[in-house]
Amino acid sequence: MTRGKRIWLLVMAFVAAATLLFTHSAAAPAQASAASGDGIGTAKYLTDGSAGTISSNAVTIPNWGSSFTDPTNGVTYPYSMVGANPATDSSTTVPFVIIPLDFTFNSYPAGVDPTLAGSSKVDATVASPIFQGTADIGKASKSASAAPTYPGVAPSPRLEQEPSDVTQVGDAFVRAQWNKVGTGYHVLLSETVAPAVSIAVPSNQGFEIVGSHSGARIGLISYSWFSAQLQNLMVSMHVSPTVVPLFLVYNTFLYIGSTSNCCVLGYHGATSSTNGSGKQQIQTYMFAAYSDPGIFAANPGDKISYIQDIHALSHEVSEWLDDPFVNNVVDPWLTPTAPQYGCTSYLEVGDPVVGYGFTVKMPSGATYHPEDEVFFSWFARQSPSISSAGYYTYLNNFANVAQGC
Repeated sequence: MTRGKRIWLLVMAFVAAATLLFTHSAAAPAQASAASGDGIGTAKYLTDGSAGTISSNAVTIPNWGSSFTDPTNGVTYPYSMVGANPATDSSTTVPFVIIPLDFTFNSYPAGVDPTLAGSSKVDATVASPIFQGTADIGKASKSASAAPTYPGVAPSPRLEQEPSDVTQVGDAFVRAQWNKVGTGYHVLLSETVAPAVSIAVPSNQGFEIVGSHSGARIGLISYSWFSAQLQNLMVSMHVSPTVVPLFLVYNTFLYIGSTSNCCVLGYHGATSSTNGSGKQQIQTYMFAAYSDPGIFAANPGDKISYIQDIHALSHEVSEWLDDPFVNNVVDPWLTPTAPQYGCTSYLEVGDPVVGYGFTVKMPSGATYHPEDEVFFSWFARQSPSISSAGYYTYLNNFANVAQGC
């Protein structure tokens, strides 16, 4: 079983509201609390293929590598990450190409627009702190939501004043991860936008509904069918391996096998050419859903659900930064904040804190909701953490290193 195709052992109950998924009549939003969500499933993320062993001469994005020895088991783990080694204080910029996917569904509620267009969210994505470095991400983290941690262990208090860091959200994460806030170290993203790709969704591969709580139009698509479309596009579009294709969708989520195993909001992956005499081309890529508020339930204690707008994209960008080739493994971990992943050995920085986030207000007044991310020290069982202020996540939601399974 490949990593991108793994299916969690946890089987979610199919809520009674799921009958809505198979009707063609629009439904009025139900009266419910702000935390209820639409009941379509649990937010989760995947990886979609690994590049395996990376040659130092590979043609791909800028990257650096090292290794660590886990003090709890004595095993040494190699890893590769995006950018330059933090010891150099270098600044790296990686180009992205945003490829909007506009899905038109053959199965949809009567009287409802059957097209969910990723192209409609391109401007908002480009203007977000994913690509714009004009907001103070450090100070914005003071508005963070607090995640529950291991039984009997409360998160450490946050600093009275978080370090100011006016930059992109991904860069703020890696700078804090390596205690480089205030230095010349950066891993930044630039963007171009490709023409939108229009795709018709057969009725047996997906459908559109109206959210019972949010009132939003939502597309649900088969994971296997979607991934085949994405792989075909990467072949036909001939994107350079030094550029990262971002496939942007709007309110469109994936189910695995059946709608009782929903919802995948994004994934990242890597493919490697089979030739090249040591200079093989390695393509990293990702897809992410830009989503409306209220579709997914809020976490305990949160007044709103942070799973909206660029939340999924911030998850994928941060995971790509720390595991671009999908080959970084660690001693297995398990956390009650993300039971949908069970026991896993992957260095995926967003998975332990799915749905926990904070609010970033841009100079334009627009607000966005990126996710909290887990630092390298948590996975490496480093105590104390080598990250800024000794934190284990960007929002300081975990007080200790990862626990085993």
